[in-house]
Amino acid sequence: MKKLILLCIACVAFFSCKKEKPVKDYLILSGNIENFKKRNITLEGFNFTKKIKFDKKTGSFSDTVKIDRDGYYTLMLNKKPINLYLTDTVDVKLSTDYKKILKAKFKGTSADIQNYFLLKKKAWNEHIANPNKFFALEEDVFLEKIDEYKDALTELSIANNLPTEFLKSEVKNIHYEYLRNLSNYEGYYGALTGNADFKVSEDFPDPLKDFNYSSGDDYVNSYSYRKMLGVQIKKISQEKNKEGEDYYLTYLETVQTEVNDTIAKNDLLYKNAKDGITYTDNLKEFRDKFMAYSTNKNHKKEISNTYNILKTTAKGQPAPKFKDFKNYNGGNTSLDDLLGKGKYLYIDVWATWCAYCKREIPLLKKLKEEYHGKNIEFVSISVDANDDYDKWKQTIVDREMTGIQLFSGKELADLEWAQKFLIKGLPKFIIIDPDGNIVNPNAPVPSQGERLINIFDELKI
Repeated sequence: MKKLILLCIACVAFFSCKKEKPVKDYLILSGNIENFKKRNITLEGFNFTKKIKFDKKTGSFSDTVKIDRDGYYTLMLNKKPINLYLTDTVDVKLSTDYKKILKAKFKGTSADIQNYFLLKKKAWNEHIANPNKFFALEEDVFLEKIDEYKDALTELSIANNLPTEFLKSEVKNIHYEYLRNLSNYEGYYGALTGNADFKVSEDFPDPLKDFNYSSGDDYVNSYSYRKMLGVQIKKISQEKNKEGEDYYLTYLETVQTEVNDTIAKNDLLYKNAKDGITYTDNLKEFRDKFMAYSTNKNHKKEISNTYNILKTTAKGQPAPKFKDFKNYNGGNTSLDDLLGKGKYLYIDVWATWCAYCKREIPLLKKLKEEYHGKNIEFVSISVDANDDYDKWKQTIVDREMTGIQLFSGKELADLEWAQKFLIKGLPKFIIIDPDGNIVNPNAPVPSQGERLINIFDELKI
C-alpha cells in the first residue's frame, strides 16, 4: 500500500513539474508571390508598420507577426495593396502573381475574410474604376452610382458567410466609405470640372448628419472614418482660427473640445504635434497644452524631447552657427561672416528638388528688390547633396536668383545646423537679428506677403 501511495505521489509530482505549453501570442504571415522583384514587403495597420523580407530566389516570404489589436491591415507589395483582416493568433498564407493581384488565393481559417476583400476590390473596379470620372459625374448620376456601389458592397458582405463580429465592423466600414464619398463630391467635382463655385443641391444627402466625432472603434477600424474626422477637425480649426492666431494651437484646442474618445483624441493630437510643434509661434504654450490634453505616455515623452531640442532655437536664443558653406560668388561663407553689419538676416532653407521652394523664388526676388539698401540681408541656403552642386548652380542661373546663395553640400537629415531647428519641410524661413539672435524660427514665406511685411515693419526694417 505504501508503495502504491508513493507511486501516485511521484506521478502527481511528474505531471505538476511538466512545463506548461506557452500560449501562442502571434500569427505567421507567409506566402508565395510570382513575378515580384523587391527585397521587402510591408504590413501596415493602424499605427503599425512591419517590413517583411521577401526571398526573390524562392519567391516566398514568412514572418512571425505580433499585433496590438485584431483588425484591418494592408500588405503592400511595392505599390500594390492587398487588404487583410488579422487576428492575433490566426495564421494567414497567401499565394498570388504580382501581375494578377486580384487572382490571389488564401489559406487558413480566415481565408473567407481575406477572399472577401478581393471580391470587394473587383466591385470597386466594376462600379467606380476611375475616381476622376466618378467624381466628375453630374449630381443625380453620381448619387445613383454611389447608391448602387454601396448596395453591391452590402450584398457582397452578407452573401459571403463572414464571421458575425467582422460583418458588423464591415457594414460600418461600407457606410463610412459611402459618407466619405458624399463629403468629397462637392470639392472634387469643382476641381475636376473647373467649376470652382459649384455647390451641391439642397436635396444632397448630408454626410455629417448624426456623425459621431468620438468613436474609438470606428477610428481604429475604418480608414474612411479617420479621414472624415480628420478633415472635419481641420475645417473646424480653420473656422475658429482668427487672422494672426496660431493655427497649431487652435487645432489642439479643437481636438480637445470636439473629440471625447481617448484613442481618437490622442492620435489626432499626436499627429498634429509631431510637425506642429516645429511650426508653432508659441512653443512653450503648445507643449503645455499638448501635455495637458494627451494621455499617451509615449507621445508625451516624444513631444517633450522635441520641445527640449526646439527651445534652444526659440525666439531670443542665439542662432546656431553654420560654417564654411560654399558661396555662389566664390569662397566659403559662415554665419559669423554675415553678422556684425547691423543687418537682419532673412534666411531661406531650400533645395533644388523642392517645388514649393521654387514657387517662392520670384516673390523672394521681388522682396529683395523692394528692400534693397535697407538693414536686411537675404540669404538662401541649399540643402542639396554634395553631388548636386552643379544642379544648384544651374538653378540659380535659370531662375535668376539673387541675394547671398550658399550651398551646404548636405541633405536636410544630415545637416547638423538644420537639425537644430528640427526642420520638417521646405522651404523654411528664419529671421536672425544683427547680433545673431533668433527673431523668428518659423518666419512667414514671401507668399504670405502682409504677414511677413508686418514683421519687417515691427523690426523697423
